[in-house]
Amino acid sequence: MKRKLNILLVSFLSFSVVSCSFLDLKPNIIEAGTFYNSEREVLYGLAGVYGAINNEALYGNYYSLMISNVDDLSYFNRSTTQNFTQMYTHDASSSEIYAAWTELYAGVKNANAFMEAVAESEYDPEHKYYNEARFLRAFYHFLLAQAWGDVPLKTEATTNPMDVMCKATSQLKVLQWVAGEMEACLELADESLENAPSRVTKVAMQGILARVYLFMAGESVKGNEGLRHEYFGKARNFAWEVIRTARGETDAETPAIKLNPSYSRVFINMISNVYDKTYNESLWEADFLGDRSSSSNWTNGRIGDLIGLQSNGSDNFSEWACNYSYAQYDGSLKLWNLYWHEDRTDAETDLAGPMNTDLTDETKIEGTGWDKRQIWNMCPYNYAGNDHVPPYPNPGEYDGKDETGQKYKAVRSYDKTPYVVNKVTTSQDPTIARGIRNCGKYRREVQYEGQMIAKDLYTCINYPILRYSDVLLMFAEADNEYNNGPSQEGYDCVVEVRDRAGIETRSFGEYDYLSFREFVRNERGRELCFESLRKYDLIRWGIFVDAMQDYLTDTEDENWPAANAKADYARGIGAAVQEKHVLLPIPSIELGVNTLLVQNELW
Repeated sequence: MKRKLNILLVSFLSFSVVSCSFLDLKPNIIEAGTFYNSEREVLYGLAGVYGAINNEALYGNYYSLMISNVDDLSYFNRSTTQNFTQMYTHDASSSEIYAAWTELYAGVKNANAFMEAVAESEYDPEHKYYNEARFLRAFYHFLLAQAWGDVPLKTEATTNPMDVMCKATSQLKVLQWVAGEMEACLELADESLENAPSRVTKVAMQGILARVYLFMAGESVKGNEGLRHEYFGKARNFAWEVIRTARGETDAETPAIKLNPSYSRVFINMISNVYDKTYNESLWEADFLGDRSSSSNWTNGRIGDLIGLQSNGSDNFSEWACNYSYAQYDGSLKLWNLYWHEDRTDAETDLAGPMNTDLTDETKIEGTGWDKRQIWNMCPYNYAGNDHVPPYPNPGEYDGKDETGQKYKAVRSYDKTPYVVNKVTTSQDPTIARGIRNCGKYRREVQYEGQMIAKDLYTCINYPILRYSDVLLMFAEADNEYNNGPSQEGYDCVVEVRDRAGIETRSFGEYDYLSFREFVRNERGRELCFESLRKYDLIRWGIFVDAMQDYLTDTEDENWPAANAKADYARGIGAAVQEKHVLLPIPSIELGVNTLLVQNELW
């Protein structure tokens, strides 16, 4: 225990390249009526408040992947007759929905208990730990209201069994409370990035506030009709504050925040469990440590295992260079088309045809017309896993370089297996297999993951909650909606994101309100796919059902390989989606315990 406490304290006092979070330490929530006796106990209590985030039921799998990651750009590539959330065949009895619900309320419960215990504590004299827990309590309520609609609002620690009996508060009122709580947290928020991205800081709070207000202004929230313009203005202002801070235009002594020149490096850092303190593009992420190889090396994340590039090896683990992955999520044909021809300049449209370029090598895509994000997110290969190339002659030497030129130590060779359509491979024609490619964002190459393990369900790969590129795009969207047309500032924010992707942008004068709105919506898809955001974007835009049902026609397109079974899976999703899926059902078990709750309409 002493060793863990020392690690805990060090993690608060130093900048670290490798993730050194306290989030997987055993929490110690002090219940109401008792007190903390040291700052160490306070930190353990705060760890308990953060604990929901890195639980399998939330960002480890159920909420991030099963509930939130099947949208018009990402589909579940398996067949099942069960009530799977990924296939939109779920109901109120679905276990993953109940698990996510209970984990979020466990986070709320821990936050309430922690806040009450630490309120008068001498070990939190500036109330910063209290403030952090207060924000997390609001964030958990936001996730609940966003996904379920009307939900119980819990602002006090549960001390009586009858406290579970609680009516639902309307979605709009919960969201208004969330925004008010988050705004109140800004005054005491940490302006440095020392603890980022593992813990929330002021810029992360402001970025999440922009997200909350954009959702509040959306088409799906009942009763907001006269408030939408105000909420778009709030979203615009909070996103702009982050941008101003990033540009050094405020008094905050925050280190530089900007886009990493390499899109892929943002995710390589998350795969490697590394915090980027040079660019700080990742403002907040769910942190996962270890691989469950021992009780002291525990984790609850399945990022990379369930979503990633398929690797099917079943033996000879010591020769692997890519760890096991089920790869259950693919990018859709719509996602391919967003990269391939939507919002392209005339010159780039000419460039972006078939070419004899080795697109398995990211360093060779300059000047080709390819969007760098497409190469990383929808790469033309996965991993066979069973057919191993012999190890490098001298493992451990600096035998390779990544796309930024940084050297890495070669561990083992690996087999990048191209997709095949009608006996043509993606190494021969990199434009085929457009709708059947695995999500490449969270790949498990040993050179990145830093560990070589046998088949295992859990990983140490972190998951993004808020990135700076998201803030830039939220500002552009909110600014356009608030002003009923684009501004130069909003346009420049989108260009900043596209420049990093290596693609051109049409001139500012070519956009009006409607065309710029569609442009930004598309850009969010290209930039933020597979990050549990798109589904809620579609919902707040009021186009969720129509967008999901596009699978019925997209899978008939000649560019979606007709003979591939994945087309059937995608069509099944499109056929299953109904208006009721805009919200999740209240879990049946919860309705049985809390008889003051009623099931969501249409469920």
